[in-house]
Amino acid sequence: MSAAMQLVGVVAVTVAVAGWLAPVAEASYDADQNKSSTNFLFRGNLPVTDNHTFAKEALVARMQQLAAEQNLTFPETFYFVDLSLLDPFEVADAEVEIKYFKEHPNEGEYINWLTVGDVVHPEELPVEARLALARNLSHWQMDKLPQRMGAIDALLNSTTVHGPIVAYIHCEAGMDRTGEMSGSYYMHALNWTFHQALAYDDSIETRNISIYSQNAFQWYCYFLSVTYQPWQDCSLP
Repeated sequence: MSAAMQLVGVVAVTVAVAGWLAPVAEASYDADQNKSSTNFLFRGNLPVTDNHTFAKEALVARMQQLAAEQNLTFPETFYFVDLSLLDPFEVADAEVEIKYFKEHPNEGEYINWLTVGDVVHPEELPVEARLALARNLSHWQMDKLPQRMGAIDALLNSTTVHGPIVAYIHCEAGMDRTGEMSGSYYMHALNWTFHQALAYDDSIETRNISIYSQNAFQWYCYFLSVTYQPWQDCSLP
């Protein structure tokens, strides 16, 4: 993670349009010697209204409120990065977001990271096999969590001609896939423990994270434990 990144605490709320919406991180960068800007990362659920339109106005209003609650200045103009974790069976919802950014290319972009979780529970395997798979997670995990964390870091330390970046991670309900991706980022960037990140995920959702998403999240913890966070306790609480 870049030394230029400054991460702030996490707040979770519920809103009518965006469901669970939480500012995950805030990163500061210098666009040039005379200008300083701030990038933001939020999490939530599907940003689509009941009328099947992209809920950007309501979403941004809630983001502004959350930033103000943490004494952060939300940018007046920004580049919106829609980090969708939807799968091909959710194409109708994805098309709403895709259509919006095709029609408003200067406002931002839609990025899809297919996220499905992992079937295999890490603790079902012998220790040696588990640790060997953890070391090679980036080579076999479908959700590519090690690569995704690097991509989020790069995003939060990027600049655009359209202003600061406001990124929004979401799936449908904002619970399982979003919890997996965000929880992994809490460990990676905020140095949270697995137990702390899992408890936070479960606390802001209406139910516990699904087993497949939890498995993937836990596999990423084991990856961290054998790479650069050896202090992580990746056992289930």
